[in-house]
Amino acid sequence: MNIRQLEAFKTIMELGSFTRAAEKLSLSQPAVSKLIFLLERKCGFSLFHRQKNGVVPTSEGQMLYSEVERVFLSVESVSARARAIKQFDYGEINLVSYPSLAARVLPPILGGFLTTRPGLRIEMSSRNSWLLVEAVATQGFDLGFGMFAPDRAGVNFEILCSMRAVCAMAPDHPLASREVIHARDLHGERFIGMVDEDRAQLEIDRVFAESGSERNIVIKVQLTEACCSFVAAGVGVSIVDPLSTEGFTRDQLVVRPFRPAVNFNVWVVMPSFREPSLATKALTEHVRSNLTTKIAAMSAAIGDEI
Repeated sequence: MNIRQLEAFKTIMELGSFTRAAEKLSLSQPAVSKLIFLLERKCGFSLFHRQKNGVVPTSEGQMLYSEVERVFLSVESVSARARAIKQFDYGEINLVSYPSLAARVLPPILGGFLTTRPGLRIEMSSRNSWLLVEAVATQGFDLGFGMFAPDRAGVNFEILCSMRAVCAMAPDHPLASREVIHARDLHGERFIGMVDEDRAQLEIDRVFAESGSERNIVIKVQLTEACCSFVAAGVGVSIVDPLSTEGFTRDQLVVRPFRPAVNFNVWVVMPSFREPSLATKALTEHVRSNLTTKIAAMSAAIGDEI
């Protein structure tokens, strides 16, 4: 038996007529009769008593109908699930992001993505960018957002967005009145840096070395968000990506363009051993669009250009 035969049987049971069933199925009556004949032969018993004013199901037909109803409910469930998958409204995305992006920037962006997708779930973890790559390569994450793209087997990289480093300082800092902060302006300044293992810090260190500017590094931290917290506490100044300043108010931080320019990329990190789902691809593009718009707005607000 096949689904077309079962569909004809179900329709006749509901309408009580071969003729009306043929009309609903857009088939000829002989075609419907043949489908029922083949189904009856497969079952080994009659399904209907033919009468002048229609048909009446046999006892065996009644029993079979309850099973056929369950089959079609299952088919409808599969169809609904397929529609949900097509609309990115089913399943789970395991996401890992570097901490400052995960804590302050991604929540409203992911919230917007989930608003119209109640059947989708996102499980998010945070790692520093170096460990993040390893996590995607070895722990089965579907997607990562990190600041580095090392040569690592098992992962693919593509640029999510680009941004330019900024100088963060307390509002009462003597340099806060300047429109642009140069590396030479920070000579001798108390400075909050990143730990030596941070790749972005290597680029910042290079810029200061080439400018002949020596900072007074009073503390090194692991997270750029922590840099901003120390800056807000008046410990010193720092050079960070603009997204790390998100959530700090103007009476906590002043953010200025930094020169020479230091450019940062945020990378999409995906496992190379499997194809990303449609939902994962859609989420990536949603985050890309929102971050690009956000970075452009932040840069414009401080008078810088990406």
